[in-house]
Amino acid sequence: MDRKLGWDGVEMAGDTTQTVGDCVVHGLKEMYRAQVLCDASIIAEGRCFPCHRVVVAAVSPYFQAMFSSPLKESLDGVVQLQDVSPSVIQNVLTYIYTGQVVLTLDTAEQLFSTASRLQIIPLLDHCCRFLMNILSLKNCLGIYTLAFAHNKQDLLQAALPYISHNLSQLSEEEAFHHLDLQTLISIIASDSLIVSSELAVYRAAHCWWNCQPEDRRPCFRELMQYIRIPLLTSRELSEVKEDMSDATDDEIAMLHTSKEERSQRSLPPLRQGMYCEKIACVDLQVREDPNLRDQDFYVDCYDPLSGEWERLAALKSLMCPGCLAIGNMLYIAGGTHQDDSISDTLHEYNSVTNKWLQLASMSVPRSMHGFLTCKQKLFAIGGWNGSSLLAIAECFDLKQREWTPISRLPLALQLFSSAVLKSKLYLIGGETLEDGHHQNHQGLLIYDTESDTWAQLPLGIVSISAGAVATDNGIYVIGGYCLGKPRPRSQNPFVTPELCATARCFFIKEDGGIGKDSVIPPLPEKIAAAGVVRWKRRVYVFGGENGFRFYKAIYYWEPGDNSWTKCRAKLPISYGGVSQFGCTTLNVPNPHIRSLI
Repeated sequence: MDRKLGWDGVEMAGDTTQTVGDCVVHGLKEMYRAQVLCDASIIAEGRCFPCHRVVVAAVSPYFQAMFSSPLKESLDGVVQLQDVSPSVIQNVLTYIYTGQVVLTLDTAEQLFSTASRLQIIPLLDHCCRFLMNILSLKNCLGIYTLAFAHNKQDLLQAALPYISHNLSQLSEEEAFHHLDLQTLISIIASDSLIVSSELAVYRAAHCWWNCQPEDRRPCFRELMQYIRIPLLTSRELSEVKEDMSDATDDEIAMLHTSKEERSQRSLPPLRQGMYCEKIACVDLQVREDPNLRDQDFYVDCYDPLSGEWERLAALKSLMCPGCLAIGNMLYIAGGTHQDDSISDTLHEYNSVTNKWLQLASMSVPRSMHGFLTCKQKLFAIGGWNGSSLLAIAECFDLKQREWTPISRLPLALQLFSSAVLKSKLYLIGGETLEDGHHQNHQGLLIYDTESDTWAQLPLGIVSISAGAVATDNGIYVIGGYCLGKPRPRSQNPFVTPELCATARCFFIKEDGGIGKDSVIPPLPEKIAAAGVVRWKRRVYVFGGENGFRFYKAIYYWEPGDNSWTKCRAKLPISYGGVSQFGCTTLNVPNPHIRSLI
């Protein structure tokens, strides 16, 4: 029987089919090896490499511009490449024709530079991936320098953490002393440096400066403008002044910043290592106490390393608020006031200044809602406005400082757990309204922040007032209320009587399915409406309720553990326990930084 083959394939011996594309690639490779029909040559250090101009121009905008311009190279097809070794050109051409290249640290750096110069993006990305995979403390400075010189941001960001965590050690290395000025500045200007004191940054810059030849040393003032002088303590300033004994009067004057002057203007941004990640709890007080005023409702902050609590600036009582943090900024949206009215406010707390600021209000009051952050936006979703459940959602742009509506939820929802996973917002379980009655929502809503669309998936289980924390590939759902035997529950007006607290914990995969392979042990108690956060690798559970009593214990679990660990510390309250409060991790400045404010 006759076979008809189109452009996509030709019949080969043995009844195998090869595409035209395969034939073209194979044919060009063979012509390159045999140097047949070559119409261009690349010259490196006097050595000639014949090639086909249409092939190299197809993958390199550099060669395409060269061969399509009225320059000499387009006429005779000869391109002279300065400062490139013959072995590198050989590897570049081999890659262009075969897609293959053997990389080592030395060859990868040379090919990276040449691929960047010739704009051969596939080869550049290939070298970039290789360099990322071999990054170490030993080679991070060289790779960072390479990435900075070619403005390769992904490689730059991969190398920076090695430098950020080891600045003092690396500043002693010869490779550090050989950094050019602009590369050094990009390092010492970075917020990402893991240093507890600005003195470490100064010492690294001073060490580099001392190692430069005197006739090529930049003005030290040029470096000092990247040292955040207001972050130096009095003792640290004394050391700097001793080093600058030969400095000009203007340079010395830079160091004279009184504490009064600092208090009148904001501190420069802190380095990453100047913070300690702690856990903030909002509204732990007995809101029914008539003697408590707004100024009595402190934000309590827990240090998992020391097990100690401290108080931050107070905010008015807000039960069931939206609570999240970005770095050292804490955001509280909505919640229920002491008089049971619902708030529409958005408050911002700066842990550096220890002050609250009220921002633009939401379009509607909300409590028992979702409040999440993604890509410098805050999302307020669903909830209760005091008279009805909400299906409306909105987002606050932290740059524009204004709210805008987003797509409505497929159904009104409250008391769900929520988390962000890979630019999508996950709403798990909760309560909805059907025919005027509260119903358990046995489903999952996923909001795509890119397309502004919702997806609705079945969950198959009841999960109300649970906690949720995201990992790299899914979400842990902790405790909450589930279906149980009917029982009176007069203590909690927010949850229907047929529900009971559960110790159940489960894992939701990125696609919305329940993951059977990611096992998390049940809680030691049946706990709902607790403060649940992820701190480093641990999942923490603070307080909560079971429908009949409240808790003030603190538990944590770490992947790999077979059970939860009970902390010695408890919530810093004198009464039995508390639930429905805001809880999130927050970067808090180290004590010596706070002494500068």
